[in-house]
Amino acid sequence: MQQVHPPIGAMRSPALNHLYVVLDKETFAAIRDNRELAILLGRTDGGLPDYAPPKPDADRVFLRGRSTYLELFAPTNRFNEPVGKVGVALGHDEPVPFEALAKTWQGTCGTQMRRSRAEWTQAQPPVPWYDAVQCDDTAEGPNVAVWAMVYRPEFYRWQSQAAPNSPPRTARADVLEARLTAGQGRFDVTRVAIDVEPLLHAKLVAQLEKTGFSREDTAAGTRLLGQGWELLLRETNGAPGLVSIDLATDRPLRGEVSLGTARMVPRSAAGARLYFRTPVAD
Repeated sequence: MQQVHPPIGAMRSPALNHLYVVLDKETFAAIRDNRELAILLGRTDGGLPDYAPPKPDADRVFLRGRSTYLELFAPTNRFNEPVGKVGVALGHDEPVPFEALAKTWQGTCGTQMRRSRAEWTQAQPPVPWYDAVQCDDTAEGPNVAVWAMVYRPEFYRWQSQAAPNSPPRTARADVLEARLTAGQGRFDVTRVAIDVEPLLHAKLVAQLEKTGFSREDTAAGTRLLGQGWELLLRETNGAPGLVSIDLATDRPLRGEVSLGTARMVPRSAAGARLYFRTPVAD
């Protein structure tokens, strides 16, 4: 049986800006160094400002897609995040729908709602990077964090060396467009599955429904349909954490790839699923 709930209100549903997960040592090294994975998804990088290949002692690596990206943390990382924690950054390409989301979360979360503005401080003067909003009770836990963001136009101008009076560009694909010519940008995330404890499951479903996600209650879990992607939340009384990531790829994956405790399997002629734990029927 499947129960479908249409979106609440007329708000535009968020896309996925990026996903982070903290990996064990073996899996982090395997994903960082696997040649087959690099051919399929594009090489890893160590982040801003030059997106250079990660150094041997890097505590995180990035895989850049066409409009989304993956941020993978080593077990010992600069943020002291624990192994297994997953973060989901919702994204809007324009300030207006982002402000509508922020207003909705203000009404939903009350004093738990927090806004912030990030800057790239290694540039002088610092460059406005993105605006973010979160509800602390669904963003500050030890296992799963969810928040929303939109890029600042100053960031694209700085990164692309565009003229100060150039038209503002805040789309995720615009920020990532240079990665395509650098041999990256060969995939996008289409589905994320996460196991969450019952209380957080209820809070997240209610919070995300109000920001434009369609909801479907299925035997596999609660499907939340966003702009171009799906978030599957599986209620569990066991260990919470990331289950899998589905990727739309430019080329097919020929066979299963072992990546430490994770594994990647073909899903279609142009898609793959990256498993982080033993799956159940979904």
